[in-house]
Amino acid sequence: MAVNTLEVISLSLIGGATFVQLLYWFVFMFRLGKRSRDLGERLPDISVIVCVRNEAENLERLIPQLMSQDYAGEKQLVVVDDGSTDDTPMVLAKFRQQYGDALYVTSIPIDAQFRHGKKLAITVGIKAAKYEHLVFTDADCEPRSDHWLTRMAERYAKEGVEMILGYGRYAKRPGFLNRVIRFETFWNAVQYMGIAVAFRPFMGVGRNLSYTKTLFGKSSQFRSTMNIMSGDDDLMVTEMGRRWNVGIVYEESSQTVSEPKDTWEGYYAQKSRHLATAPLYPSSIKMILGAELMSRLLFWAGIIVCGIVFWANRNELFGIVALSCVGARIIVTHLSMWLSARSMAEGRLWLWTIPMDVIVPMVQMVAWMKGRITKSRNTWK
Repeated sequence: MAVNTLEVISLSLIGGATFVQLLYWFVFMFRLGKRSRDLGERLPDISVIVCVRNEAENLERLIPQLMSQDYAGEKQLVVVDDGSTDDTPMVLAKFRQQYGDALYVTSIPIDAQFRHGKKLAITVGIKAAKYEHLVFTDADCEPRSDHWLTRMAERYAKEGVEMILGYGRYAKRPGFLNRVIRFETFWNAVQYMGIAVAFRPFMGVGRNLSYTKTLFGKSSQFRSTMNIMSGDDDLMVTEMGRRWNVGIVYEESSQTVSEPKDTWEGYYAQKSRHLATAPLYPSSIKMILGAELMSRLLFWAGIIVCGIVFWANRNELFGIVALSCVGARIIVTHLSMWLSARSMAEGRLWLWTIPMDVIVPMVQMVAWMKGRITKSRNTWK
């Protein structure tokens, strides 16, 4: 049966979108399908930096976990108390007596006239750090294993590496919101690590990130964007990260885990802060991310259009070609996410690839709109 003009247009839409999608997935999204190999036992001395504000309860749990890490090199824990008004100072004083010089505590006093974000606390922590190699995490996180620090630091054994991108997952809890948060975090990690390996780094997560003091000293954008509440991780990675000086690590023993937001409002506020730094990404990254999102939306629009056209004409050849495009993308995306989930110990989260393909962009759009409306109310963290 011949294919008419409307069918040609419909097939061009879904075919073009499928081609861009498959190209994107094969180039960037199949990079985490196997375990990254160990690079040796030579471990650098490490300063772990944690910036806190009103985290007394979390510090009671986190500090012993960090201090008991099984690490062959020297390690130091630096905690920056950024104007806490709870029991954080007393908790830190108690642990300072227990751990002595292995725990360094510094603080930033409250100043109502000087509104600042987390970048200032990070800068203070870096200046206070004893060692060249730095690892960052948050007070509301915890390492997934006693070898977390080792798994992160061993990437430095590769010559030229100055920055390590880790994976910070969220804890599994009941409810649909939790599934959205966990899947989006998982998908983002597969994406930003894949693009870092294949092209250039543009993103990381401050709850599991490492770089050297020397690299930070070369940065200018980090200090010039102190007025932006977020971006303490992305802006540093974007400016100073390159394909040849960045390592990635994503196995379960190298991960941190955090408690996710339990309300949509809290999640939207968190996402709006994260999205605030996206305009500062390099043009090439914005083009790649934009092409992926646009081709994904056109793919789903093409499915709807092709379905309507097929229902009207009942052209079997048209239906076979359209279904081939749909099937190819579904197989490729599921294969990639299954391989990544297996490497990252994310269980059956990959099974949500298709519904989240549509849901996550909608959620991000809502978060972006809310961020524009409530821009002035962005908080420290």
